Amino acid sequence: MDAQAHAKLVQNKLEEAKPLIKLFGLDYDGTVSDADHKQPQVFDLVEKILAKEKFVAFITARAATAVKFIVPPLQELLVKKNPSVPSFVAGGNGTTLYEVKKDELVEIYSHGFDLLQVKRASEVGRKVYEKLGVGEADLVEKGLKTFRQFLEESWEGYIPDEIVDICRPYNGEFFTEQAKVTFVLPKDKTLHAKVVAELNRGLGNMYRAVASDDIYVHISGRLGEDGKKMAVKTVLNYLGLESNQVATFGDMPVDNDAGLLSFPYSFTNSDDFVNIKTEMEKPPYILLDAGLSPVDRVYKAIDYLIS
Repeated sequence: MDAQAHAKLVQNKLEEAKPLIKLFGLDYDGTVSDADHKQPQVFDLVEKILAKEKFVAFITARAATAVKFIVPPLQELLVKKNPSVPSFVAGGNGTTLYEVKKDELVEIYSHGFDLLQVKRASEVGRKVYEKLGVGEADLVEKGLKTFRQFLEESWEGYIPDEIVDICRPYNGEFFTEQAKVTFVLPKDKTLHAKVVAELNRGLGNMYRAVASDDIYVHISGRLGEDGKKMAVKTVLNYLGLESNQVATFGDMPVDNDAGLLSFPYSFTNSDDFVNIKTEMEKPPYILLDAGLSPVDRVYKAIDYLIS
């Protein structure tokens, strides 16, 4: 199927979905947020969705950072607009799920690590990097910079001290929290698949390592099914909706968004997916528009679905 034919298929799927969709399941980084789409733009979009009495669920790899940086502006919006529909945030690739209310965060479930599990994930990760000969100088600088900034911040009320203290001696090479342990990936992209495979081999069946982009690999507890998929299914059940009433969007269709993008009306803005997708008529459908940035394509699709 050529690009023009796929673009027509995507438009047909959007038209088909438009009268059905009640819930938007949104990955955050790379999907609705990038260098040009920061919190003001993200929550302007959310405000538009809520104004149409549709539900929003952020389904993100972020965990403590989701609670710290995504929940507060969402609560500000809820106070300001007082919508009649609930909103949700799932963090750690679906490891945790909350209903976000104006004045509180209601935990629906949490499958996070205890202290010993965080220590084990950290130790296995360090051994894998040592085995592969990957040191601090070999890691993606953007990831190191972000985690070094994290280590300068207070995480009181978000991450227990004894957990975040595990990563403090390592200068931003990885970051520890209850929902997950995240390592910065090597600059050499040809090593990424090997890092993930070695982590999963060393961690065993109780853990799951998955890349979220070209910067980070996340280690979380292995659940009964993909965590992001489980989060969306839980929200659907919570709201009494069917799987064809959610539109999901993500930028990593073969990595940590695979489960999120397994629903009938799932869409990805990944340009690379065009080259590897074999069944073009099955979800996720690729948002193709050379004139728009990947995140702008998501905004355009959502604007259409709520118009």
